[in-house]
Amino acid sequence: MNVFTQDGTENRMRWDRTTAGFMEVWYSTVTHRESGCGVWLRYTLTSPRAGTPYCELWGFVFDPSGERHFAAKQRLGIDALGSSNGRDDGALVRIGDAWLSETGMDGRLTHKGRELKWSMSFEPSQRTFWHLPPQLRHRMEGRVSTVCSPNLAVPFHGDVVIDGERLTFAGEPGCQSHRWGKKHSETWTWAHCAEFAEEPGAVFEGLAAKANLGPVPGPTVTYVYLRYQDQDLVFNDFRSALRAKSRYELPRWAFSATNDQWKIAGAARARTDQMVQVEYTDPDGSSRHCANSEISDLGIEIYRRDASGWKHEGSLTTLGGAHLEFGQRLPFRELPVSF
Repeated sequence: MNVFTQDGTENRMRWDRTTAGFMEVWYSTVTHRESGCGVWLRYTLTSPRAGTPYCELWGFVFDPSGERHFAAKQRLGIDALGSSNGRDDGALVRIGDAWLSETGMDGRLTHKGRELKWSMSFEPSQRTFWHLPPQLRHRMEGRVSTVCSPNLAVPFHGDVVIDGERLTFAGEPGCQSHRWGKKHSETWTWAHCAEFAEEPGAVFEGLAAKANLGPVPGPTVTYVYLRYQDQDLVFNDFRSALRAKSRYELPRWAFSATNDQWKIAGAARARTDQMVQVEYTDPDGSSRHCANSEISDLGIEIYRRDASGWKHEGSLTTLGGAHLEFGQRLPFRELPVSF
């Protein structure tokens, strides 16, 4: 099942700097092992159907102790896209003085007298993970959007500094992804984890979404991947997606997925007091609301088929090491809208 590619170009900018009705985002998440803080960084551009294009820089830190919470979102004119500060290491995207390259990222945000800075490096992965089956990628890009993770779980090195307090990363596995297209789905949930207690090398990436295809409401589809004991457990093809099931409602996502050899069942959850709600504006002018926590919990049960049926192979759990997001058109009533 072709969920990985190796051409090394999937982070390149897709916007041609002229087309209207287009959005693009590069986002990264990583957990600081010593403090348990989760970091979410986002470089975005939006070219509305009507209006002037713009770009945004986002930075969020979620602290389980509550001491280092930080949230900021800065909008800049499109002329800030591509400006160089001379330290960008061959940037793929630059927004003002902030940049993201194939080997790292750097940036700074201020909000209400507070400051967040980051300077991180990573070694690029040799393969890109695709969330959608090959047959759907171009169709969804043209109608809604598509997403991939050029760096699904690679060691991050460097610093994130919140109001002068430094969090140093020394090889924690971080995720860097890329999304582009015309709009967000009607509803969605997403989870990622590379910090399981039972197996340090395990990686989970999951996405469930519902998109309208024209006037017809589409079904909820679920795409799930797990790296387990150095094996790729893939549930992202059409057949597996038809058998996968999801139930998501803030603050919990329950899912199950099956292929010919493996079955997994799990649940992710967050505390609403450790989440932030942000409003997205799609290129068509409609709104989406995202509720995100980078310090969520996740548990997965793993089964393998043998001659007698399904046999339980193991469990994976994390408390605070998962990244979890929910999205929909209307605001989530449980949370204030921060931005």
